[in-house]
Amino acid sequence: MHGFNQNKNLNFLNSKRQYNDVNRYLTISLFERKLLNGEKCLRTWLVYSEKKGCVFCGPCLLFDRDNYSQFSKDGFNDWKNAESRVSQHENSTKHKSNLITLKERANTLGTINVSLTKQLDEHINYWENVLRRVVATVKALSSRGLPLRGHNEKFGSTQNGNYLMAMELISEFDPFLAEHIGKFGQCGSGHTNYLSSTIYEEIIQLMADKIRQKIIDEIKTVKYYSIIVDSSPDISHVDQLSFVIRYVQENGVPIERFLQFLPNTGHKAIELFDSVTKLLNSYEIEIENCRGQSYDNARNMSGIYSGLQARIKELNPLIEYVPCSAHSLNLVGSCAADSCDDTLTYFSLLQTVYNFFSSSTNRWEILKTQLKNNPESKTVKTLSNTRWSSRDDACKSLNSSWNEIRNALISITNNLTEKATTINEARSILNKLDSLETAFMTVLWGCLLDRLNKASKQLQSVNIDVSVIVDIYDSLIEYTKSLRNPIIFNEYENKAKLLSVVKEYKKSRNRVRKSFHDETRNQEQELEGSDKFRVKTYTVILDCLTNELEDRRAAYFLFNSRFSFLGKLTEYSVDEIMEFAKNLQNVYKEDLEEDFPNECIHLQAHLKNKDKMSILQLCKWLKEYGFYEMYPNIDIAIRIFVCTPAANCSTERSFSCLKRIKTYLRSQIKQERLNSMAILTIESSLLVSLPYEDIIKSFANKTARRQLLKLK
Repeated sequence: MHGFNQNKNLNFLNSKRQYNDVNRYLTISLFERKLLNGEKCLRTWLVYSEKKGCVFCGPCLLFDRDNYSQFSKDGFNDWKNAESRVSQHENSTKHKSNLITLKERANTLGTINVSLTKQLDEHINYWENVLRRVVATVKALSSRGLPLRGHNEKFGSTQNGNYLMAMELISEFDPFLAEHIGKFGQCGSGHTNYLSSTIYEEIIQLMADKIRQKIIDEIKTVKYYSIIVDSSPDISHVDQLSFVIRYVQENGVPIERFLQFLPNTGHKAIELFDSVTKLLNSYEIEIENCRGQSYDNARNMSGIYSGLQARIKELNPLIEYVPCSAHSLNLVGSCAADSCDDTLTYFSLLQTVYNFFSSSTNRWEILKTQLKNNPESKTVKTLSNTRWSSRDDACKSLNSSWNEIRNALISITNNLTEKATTINEARSILNKLDSLETAFMTVLWGCLLDRLNKASKQLQSVNIDVSVIVDIYDSLIEYTKSLRNPIIFNEYENKAKLLSVVKEYKKSRNRVRKSFHDETRNQEQELEGSDKFRVKTYTVILDCLTNELEDRRAAYFLFNSRFSFLGKLTEYSVDEIMEFAKNLQNVYKEDLEEDFPNECIHLQAHLKNKDKMSILQLCKWLKEYGFYEMYPNIDIAIRIFVCTPAANCSTERSFSCLKRIKTYLRSQIKQERLNSMAILTIESSLLVSLPYEDIIKSFANKTARRQLLKLK
């Protein structure tokens, strides 16, 4: 009924036969017959034996007792005369008789065991319908990262977990499943019902293996890829190293796929290097095809001498290291926040305001009452050391709710029923808010953080490349430089005076310096008021931001400068394009052919009457219209550039999934199941596309514990 394995996908190395003139081998073309009209017909009866290096006729081998032919006795390997001998055999009467016998054996209709076969088919269909519902439930729960198992595995119990709860819910509207649960639901161990935790654990592992294999197959197909690595401790204090691979899909769109977590790899560069290389080798992913790597700015990762990126680059010098752009931008903000005392005081005040109101339900209710008077106001927010978006939210809330927060503090200060410490703390916060310096910092950082936060969100996207990073950093540099204009400072100062009760800056006590014999006191001029704040605070913050942005931008500029001309072909002359193309070709000598400069010049002429496209848009355009066949080397160069990661935010997102899967209630989950649940949750788009029939068939083959017999 099911035929046999022809073994025609093997390499045929054992089929070697030496003739006087040359060595000959079996070819795949022998497994099909070309008819006179040009059509091809498969020879499904022909079987290759890898052990003997010969081909046999399957039907004759089974039914020919006389062994009249070499195809049914010792095997055929005369490859020089293969086509004529095979054609002669397939036209023989004996072969056709044996082939008819095989077909009749396969046809069960009308035989004595037809009722048994029908009963078997009904049995198979029944359990396929059960498994279809089981697989659908497991897919739905695992794609959301939800736990499946409960306190017990009893139908009707309120503590039987999400899986059995979902099956009970479906059975209310599905008579088939309701009947199955009623018949087999409480049968206990030793009886088949396909509803136990053992079954869905096997299905989870099976689906995870299929998704992981699909990702690996895609990586091997597209060839070029980059790696992204980061680590974080889980709830049970196990350090989990997240491994993500970025590559360009067949449609020209970059994608970042999660593979697995590696537990307790260590924090030293050599330990991380061993873990990364072992994982790539275990999946047979060639390090020679890797073209990029992205980590955070920690020394064990980014060290230029003995860091992880340096050790991986020793294996393949073409693996460019790109530090995480979003993490670098956070470091820029951190340096600017530590640049002067006024900034440190301001962010400390933001956290103090939140702590004051959030530590008491009564104070929080007073604040909410005040906020109701202004629909545009926002409640106070806490700060975070790692997420600068939280600082933006905190600053926005203070900007939009300035008067409401002041009124709430005044209400608490005038309330004699409050504790003295509470009144004193509220008065202290109110005095700091009423200063012109605090109001100015609120206006200034409100604008700066808004720009930094929006740029950071853009940098966290998967669908960007290094050229976008450089453009964003350039725009931020120009923005901070433009803020040094005195007109903008005066505008911020006027906005601050509208917020603040005090309209003047604080006067600081100046130390009296001893004057020398050749100078008079009139020669000393101390800055006061607005000028002093502008020079010692405002410009210090802007200069720190500008310098840090320029330093971080330098990490991306060199790599981007090699490829940037591909997105601006119409803006350069032919000589300039030739120079840029040859420089890039010299870097990637084993990837780009000598015809690469000519392709660039041709593409320039092709794009002259078209709208300007970025490198990423050009990558999609080449794939969409099939022009990658016309410009194969340009397609390779663009794929190398686009597959290079701009940030390691995908690993950070995997940590969010890790916290949802491995909670304090599931802190003892095994590493294998953790990785299976993680890839099903993170790559839920691939999970949804898995066909039910494929999963059920693989599960049935695994459960039946049977193997396909091969001819030896």
